[in-house]
Amino acid sequence: MPSDQDPTAEQISQVKTSILQKLEKEPPAEPFHPNDLKRITESDLWITKLLQVYDFDVEKCITRLWDNLAWRKSFGVYDINETNLNQEYLNDGSIFVHNKDKDGKPLLILTINMHSKSRNLDDLLRIIVFWIEKVQRETNLDKMTIFMDMTGTGLSNLDLDFTKGIIGMIETKYPYVPNYILVHDLPFLLNAAFKVVKTFLPAEALKILKVTTKKDLDQYVDKENSLKLWGGNDDYVYKFA
Repeated sequence: MPSDQDPTAEQISQVKTSILQKLEKEPPAEPFHPNDLKRITESDLWITKLLQVYDFDVEKCITRLWDNLAWRKSFGVYDINETNLNQEYLNDGSIFVHNKDKDGKPLLILTINMHSKSRNLDDLLRIIVFWIEKVQRETNLDKMTIFMDMTGTGLSNLDLDFTKGIIGMIETKYPYVPNYILVHDLPFLLNAAFKVVKTFLPAEALKILKVTTKKDLDQYVDKENSLKLWGGNDDYVYKFA
C-alpha cells in the first residue's frame, strides 16, 4: 500500500532534477511526450505518488519513472481515443468504468465471463489504458478499484496471459492506482486457478486483494453502487457514451 506520508521537498527535487538532467545528457531515441514532461516540470503530484508507492526510494523512483515515460510514449497513451480502439471491446461491456467503492474511488469493472483466449490481448490492454487514463485525468491521479466480476465465469474464460498482462501493467505502469482489487463471485471450480494467479501478484497487491460474494460485497461497495447482478440496487446496463 502506498504510504500516507508525503515525500520531502528534497526527495521530489532529486527525482525531478535527475530525470531532467538525464533528458539533457541521454535523450531517448523517441522523445517523451510533452504532456508527461509537463506533469514533471509543472507539478509534484506524479512524482509524489511514485515516491509513496516505492517507499521513498529515490533511485527506484527515478528508474521506474524513466521507464514509465518511455512506455507511455511507445504505447501511444495520449493517442488512444474512442475512435481508434477495438470497437467490439469498447462497446460490449467487458471492460468499463461505473460507480464507486465505499472510499469514493471509481470502479474499473472487468466482466470476465465475456473473455476468451481468442480476444486480442493488446487491444484489451489498450481499452484498460483508455479507461485508467480517462479517470486519472478526471480525478487528478486519484486511485481506482479494479473489480474483477467473476459471475458466471467458466474454464473457457480463463486466460493467464490476459491476467498477467493486467497485473504487469498495473504493477509497473500504474502502481499508485489500485485502491482495492476485488475478485467478485469466484466460482468454486476456479479456486485452483485463482491460487496460481495469486502467485503472480506482488506483495503490495496481495494486501489489497479481496475476494467478495453477494453477502459481503457491501464492505467495499455499498448497495447503491452495486449492480443488481452483484446483489445490489443498481440496474445499470453498460452503453459506451
